[in-house]
Amino acid sequence: MKIAFTIDFEDWYQGIDLPFSNWQNLEKRLHIGHYKLLELFQKANVKATYFLLGKTIEDHPKMISEIINEGHEIACHTYSHPFIYKLTPTEFRKELQKSKQLIQSFGINYSGFRAPYFSIDSRSLWAMDILKDEGFTFDSSIFPGDAKRTGIPGFNPRIQQLGNGLIEFPISTVKVFNFDFGMGGGYFRLLPYTFFKESLEKILKERHTIFYIHPWEFDIKQPKVPGINRRIRFTHYVNLYSTEKKIKQLLSDFECTTVSDILNN
Repeated sequence: MKIAFTIDFEDWYQGIDLPFSNWQNLEKRLHIGHYKLLELFQKANVKATYFLLGKTIEDHPKMISEIINEGHEIACHTYSHPFIYKLTPTEFRKELQKSKQLIQSFGINYSGFRAPYFSIDSRSLWAMDILKDEGFTFDSSIFPGDAKRTGIPGFNPRIQQLGNGLIEFPISTVKVFNFDFGMGGGYFRLLPYTFFKESLEKILKERHTIFYIHPWEFDIKQPKVPGINRRIRFTHYVNLYSTEKKIKQLLSDFECTTVSDILNN
């Protein structure tokens, strides 16, 4: 059993629910985590799946070319990082179509998708049919537990084929004092590495698992945004200094690969 290593490719300000209209005025720092990740993958001889935010394709075409040239898998993370359950079906389709047009300029097409904030839940399951209709073959958006802002408690955590034929690879989770923790992101930074190592080993005895991280989690000097929700501020900034060391260890301890490598074998 393997770990699908995934990156939600977005800058520091794109994942804290700031208005899209504000983005142009904020410092772009994506290169910091981007080059650290590429170096880590090169040293570990690992290929990963990058869920690309469409706006980062527009802003950083050179980085996208570098990811593709390194042989990593490319997948879609919408254009503007919205909560899917706050969109209409028409708005969601436009997000997908704009993202697809941007990546096609690099001579490739998307097959996989991940919703920002894992925001395909019971309020937005309609999005699965739109993904299928737009040519996607797999999704990795469902958080099988309570993630506070989203999630589907009780959802089957295994890779599965949905009724419309789309393959779902749910986020891997573990219980911590009756809370559902995802395998990656702020959860990964918050708790000791040994806890996650033991949890991953337990899951991998039964099934493939999936791990996620963001480039901005390697950027310990990123700006602090005043006035944002206390919980969001905590999970965004907690223990950023620990990210690089923990990721190095994870890549050393486990066999990591792309989503499609797992789904196709």
